[in-house]
Amino acid sequence: MKYNFNNKIRELHNSVSDMERQFADSLILNPVENIPFPDSLEPSVSFMHGLYNTDTIRTTEQKFDSKLQFSGRGQITEDIKTIYEMWAKLLGAEALSMRLLSGLHAHIVLFMGISEIGDKVLYLPEKAGGHTSGRAILERLGLNIMEIPYDTTKHRVDKEKCLDVIKTFEPDFIFVDRSEGLVYEDFTWLGQSCDCCKIFDASQYLTNIICKDYNNPFDMGFDLIISTLHKNLPGPQRALICSKHDDEIWRRLRSKISCYVSNMHFYTIYSAGFMLDHMEELNELSRNMLQNAVLLEQELIKEGIPMISRNTTELEPPTHHCWIKTESRQKAFDLYTTLERIGLLANYRLLPYDIGYGLRLGLSGATRSGLRPTDIPHLAHLISNAYKHDYTPSLKAEAVDFIHTIKQRNSYNG
Repeated sequence: MKYNFNNKIRELHNSVSDMERQFADSLILNPVENIPFPDSLEPSVSFMHGLYNTDTIRTTEQKFDSKLQFSGRGQITEDIKTIYEMWAKLLGAEALSMRLLSGLHAHIVLFMGISEIGDKVLYLPEKAGGHTSGRAILERLGLNIMEIPYDTTKHRVDKEKCLDVIKTFEPDFIFVDRSEGLVYEDFTWLGQSCDCCKIFDASQYLTNIICKDYNNPFDMGFDLIISTLHKNLPGPQRALICSKHDDEIWRRLRSKISCYVSNMHFYTIYSAGFMLDHMEELNELSRNMLQNAVLLEQELIKEGIPMISRNTTELEPPTHHCWIKTESRQKAFDLYTTLERIGLLANYRLLPYDIGYGLRLGLSGATRSGLRPTDIPHLAHLISNAYKHDYTPSLKAEAVDFIHTIKQRNSYNG
């Protein structure tokens, strides 16, 4: 049978064009998406896209003894080594790999590489802001897991209860995988609590960490950092794992990473290298996204929108997240839908700490698009109108004009 897909392919092209127009009229207000720097996208449309490569430099003898080699890749391997070294220096790590393709991929490869069936893992549950898939991954790998205790009133980890659990449970690993949170918690006490391996997921904080607006997890006592490069950070869709020390745990993990990840899509590793040419813009982005988040919360409260307030301290600064707590699940979904229709792209979400359904907003992507602190009152007004009055064509027109104004004078494009 002969197949003709011409019509379907045309529909796909039209769909991409439609989405491009839609996103030109939209502002990203969720915490898991961002806008890469233009030069970071170049490798993905280059000759590199379909190639394989290793990130291990080998001698002629090692190449001869290996099971598989690709020719013409020596310079690529050298370049990847350089990119690893730059990122390791930025994060204060002795060892680093970017073979990982996403955050969950990093989670899986990490625990497959360093744990054994039955090992004890103290982890951050979804109800305390942990990743939705964290528990499922750990259970599937046959690990003995225990939840990190949390305080539903303070919206933080419960320090005293956690220390008690560490004494009785005696974990082999502590895994802080914070996907949701209004403050960047100071976990120094946790880093000093025991001698087990401690792992921190920095996906929602990476820009702020490398720009030194947040404490480095290594300085809080963590041994390993994993992170995506495309959430809080406006980089390529990829993840990294790095280690404070080039020690036995790292060497065990390093040997397994190459086993579990064959085609590492190395063109996006070049993207991760190119974006370090934008440190000045990243420093500005880091400061502004945090300021924008605090101001948006304050302005929405002034507008009468029910917000979950953050309680920051000098050691626990704000994140770029904001949480709107609606009176019902239906109201949360209606607000999410109205905001989508006017071009403000948020997350409809079951919020942690038993808060219930609401909206999760993130300011990194919007700030990357050009949102400034002076724009926040207008943004809050748009969200308030969507909350109180639902969709109207005039609200849509006002929102699109606001979005176009922001993007046209974007100062972060480099």
